[in-house]
Amino acid sequence: MPATPNLDLDVLRSFATGVALGSFAQAAERLGRSTSAVSAQLKKLEAQTGTELLRKAGRGLELTEAGHAMLAYAQRLLELNDEAVAAVRSSQLEGLVRLGLPEDLGESVLPTVLGRFARAHPRLQVQVQSGRSAELAQAYEAGLLDLALLWELGRSTSPADGVELAQL
Repeated sequence: MPATPNLDLDVLRSFATGVALGSFAQAAERLGRSTSAVSAQLKKLEAQTGTELLRKAGRGLELTEAGHAMLAYAQRLLELNDEAVAAVRSSQLEGLVRLGLPEDLGESVLPTVLGRFARAHPRLQVQVQSGRSAELAQAYEAGLLDLALLWELGRSTSPADGVELAQL
């Protein structure tokens, strides 16, 4: 029994785009390919599936029964592909985080930890403010810091505020 071929997502995207636009020439333009490249992709898809997916109808093409089935699968596979890419890209942190640290912690631990963090999250910028815990707590409460690590806490925050305080 021959191995099941792996369908190429680029080929499926050309197929689905051509059907959606009603023109494989327009699909080629939208996808940044030549019309002959898209035509070759369609022939490849038909060869992989072992069946005709399109047939001539007047001056255009129409889907065969197998073509309708392939289109439904192509759309599902492309949606899943696009969802996976979006999920992975969105898991990459980006933006600015304002961090408050006590002075002694900032001097001893900060360079090593921030270096590792910067390599792991190159699209995230960390702005560090060092100071006494009371000053950092006030800055956090005023919205000037996104996160503050404090040695001593004089007050607690309700979990309803979305912040948990933990003694380390």
